[in-house]
Formats: sequence, C-alpha cells, structure tokens
Amino acid sequence: MSVSVEDIKEAVWKLQKQKAYDLVQQGIEEGLDPVAMLKAGVIAGLQTVGAKFGEGEYFLAELVMSGKVAEPCIDLINPHLPPNVDGMQGKVVIGAVKGDLHTIGYGLVTTQLELAGFEVVKLGIDLDSMYFIEKAEEHRADIIGLSAFLVTTIPYCKEVLGYLQDMNLRDKYKLIIGGTECTAEKADAMDADGWALNAVASVPLCKRLMGQDVGDEDAKAAGHDHPWWYNSHRH
Repeated sequence: MSVSVEDIKEAVWKLQKQKAYDLVQQGIEEGLDPVAMLKAGVIAGLQTVGAKFGEGEYFLAELVMSGKVAEPCIDLINPHLPPNVDGMQGKVVIGAVKGDLHTIGYGLVTTQLELAGFEVVKLGIDLDSMYFIEKAEEHRADIIGLSAFLVTTIPYCKEVLGYLQDMNLRDKYKLIIGGTECTAEKADAMDADGWALNAVASVPLCKRLMGQDVGDEDAKAAGHDHPWWYNSHRH
C-alpha cells in the first residue's frame, strides 16, 4: 500500500517512532514529495502534539518523545529537499545555550531556514557561550541563533552578547534568540537583533536581518505583539 503524508503525520503525533521512520523511507522510495512529507507530514504531526500538549492531553514526556520521533525522519528527508531557487540567503550557526538540553526547537528552525535557502550549521546543546562565537568565526556566519528553552538558561544569551561586545564583534553578527521562555520583550531588553516565536517565524526574521523585503510584516515586527521581532534600533 502506498504511503501518504497523512500516514506520516499520524505516526508522528501518535509517537510511533519506528513506524514514522519506515513510512518516510517508503515515501522516499515511492517518490512522494519530500517537502510535503516534511511540512504536511512530520511538522504537522509535531503541531498536533503541541496542540494536545496545550489541551492537557499530552504532557512534557510526550512533547520530548515527539522530538525523538521527528528528528530521524527529518534527517532522512533533508537530503531529498530541493535547493532553494533564489540561491543562498545567508549562513546561520545555531544551538542550545549552556544548561539547555533541548534539540526540538532549534532542529525545526534549522529545517525551516534550510528550506528557505539559508545555510545552517547545527552546533548542538548545552554549549559554552564562547563556543557560539568561535563557530561563527570559523564558518563565517551572518547570524548566531541561540535556543533557550528554560528560563534559567536565558542569561546565557545575554552572556554571548556580552562576549561579542568585549571582542568588538557585536556589529559583525546578527544574534537572535528563541525558545519556550524567550519573549520579544526579553530579546529587546538584552539588545539582541531578533526573536522568533516558532520555527516558521524564524524565516522572515532572518530574511529581514539579511536585508530582504518581507512586505507588510516589517512594520508589525518592530513591535512586541508579532510572531517575530527585530531590533529596529539596530537595523
């Protein structure tokens, strides 16, 4: 029987790790659209998990498990995604700050940015602040992305900014933050370059920071009541 994106979505939100992986593998073999498998299958399944978490049907354990279900599926799909027709948009290094062990959020951000034509280097989790800067220098990045899932880890975002200032590198990189406990207000208070509520919102944010036209969203994103925010004082 042929596989459908709905089959993949269902396996993801039901947390059936092996089944989801096998369905994606089958979909690739059958020539199913990889973008559809990613967006309407894996990501839609994760969104269903998020909705169930919000409704109290799923709990933190299920939320974490959904990331473990999705990651190997995304890794399987990534090599089959088409190149962006507009060419490379910019280079991003991204990872989770010191004390943060969550990969779900920044992993999805990576996928969305790659689909939009950005080159993304995933750095890992629980990283020292200087490591972000070292890797930004090594890879000649344009943007540094910091994931802070827990409120206790947000100060490390500010620490990275402090190191950039001390090293006279603040204007060389755009620094963005995100994560469950991050807000536009917190990003503004630490004078970051931007913040995104979710993976989808990270795309127009990074495009704006790279000087691209994002239409009507530009004016909206200068305030705090939008899915993404950019520092209009710096850009």
